Amino acid sequence: MKIQIFFAVFLLLFFITTKTFAAGIEITDARSTPEYWTSRAVDGDELLLNYNQIENLNSFMLERDNYAADLANYPETISAANLKKRIEQLTNDVNLEGSWAVRANRNLNALNGDIAVTYAVTTERVNVRLLPQGLTGDRYDSIQGTALDPAEAVAVLWQSKDGKFSFVQAKNYFGWIEKKSLAFTDRETWLTYVQPENFVVVINNKKFVNVNGKVIRFQMGAKIPLANSDFENNSWTARLPIIENNQLKEVSAKILDDGNVSADFLPATTNNFITQSFKFLGDVYGWGGLDNSVDCSSFVQNVYRSMGINIPRDADRQEGCMPIFAVFNNVSFSERLDIIYRAPTGALLFKPGHVMMKLGNDDNGTPIIIHAASSYYSGGEKIYVRKVLVSDLSYQNYSGTPTRDSLTGIAFARAMD
Repeated sequence: MKIQIFFAVFLLLFFITTKTFAAGIEITDARSTPEYWTSRAVDGDELLLNYNQIENLNSFMLERDNYAADLANYPETISAANLKKRIEQLTNDVNLEGSWAVRANRNLNALNGDIAVTYAVTTERVNVRLLPQGLTGDRYDSIQGTALDPAEAVAVLWQSKDGKFSFVQAKNYFGWIEKKSLAFTDRETWLTYVQPENFVVVINNKKFVNVNGKVIRFQMGAKIPLANSDFENNSWTARLPIIENNQLKEVSAKILDDGNVSADFLPATTNNFITQSFKFLGDVYGWGGLDNSVDCSSFVQNVYRSMGINIPRDADRQEGCMPIFAVFNNVSFSERLDIIYRAPTGALLFKPGHVMMKLGNDDNGTPIIIHAASSYYSGGEKIYVRKVLVSDLSYQNYSGTPTRDSLTGIAFARAMD
């Protein structure tokens, strides 16, 4: 009887929110504050995953993610056939109409034999492109893949025909980067950026660092390599790459202990999933990292990586590579509601083309999410919101289907042992 009453109330609440969502999907009351959710969390500071469990989880996801690579053990050569397959993989789903010249710039006809890998480090926040072409100016630039932080190691595999772009393999993505943003170096030096011995972790949504008069931007979860582990005068000394004669040169920069960085990854706790996600609240939606911001999958990726959990970059790969909490195949409506209700804080909820993070269930038992939202539909009209916001799951897609009914799966970081 209690279960029947619960679901009756639950269905009523979903009906009400579905009817009223046209006023806007964003929740702006107390539920849009981290305190509302941390105060409700049971054992919110309890460690969900220890260091070894996170390492095992990261290895599990790395093996399943065909966009990612173990750079520390990356081969020194790659066959032309494999490289060509990888380059073409990026453009399989891209509309190439009017892009024949860009396709030719991939320089695939020159590929033969074994290609020697070279090594570089990003010197600023850089765009990873699916084709060797600069930004189009479109907010939803179809050639934009993602963005990398400064001081990120990449294996350089090929050069565009015009010499302006390098095809690279980063830790969790591959694609084309403008060569002017890459500092080339030897493998030994490069490995100190792949696995820096000393570093601080960015724990705010962003961190700005002045490097020789140029301000560079890091996002949450990025590692900033240090010259040593010394902490003096409320600061660390970072070693950061610049380009001198096309080669890497290291310079020092002060990293203040200003609350934006941590001497290590944050503990993987319920409260940290909450507080870290809210640090992006209100930030603009940035497709593929455009506008120096986050889209839906990079938002949750940054929250997770601030705790050392390296989930994949894109939503479909996150759903395919992470440990599964639930898959919505052949479940009844009441079963679907129950699964969503039981999903833990920090769980990722997937629907086609979008990922959201669950905050919890509010006082009425309604599941509430936080996500980098691009748009939703109301009365058949597409409405752009383009920011990180808190909402429920009643907002609709183009066919009028509420999000709760279009969910395909739920994933969550859990111990693999």
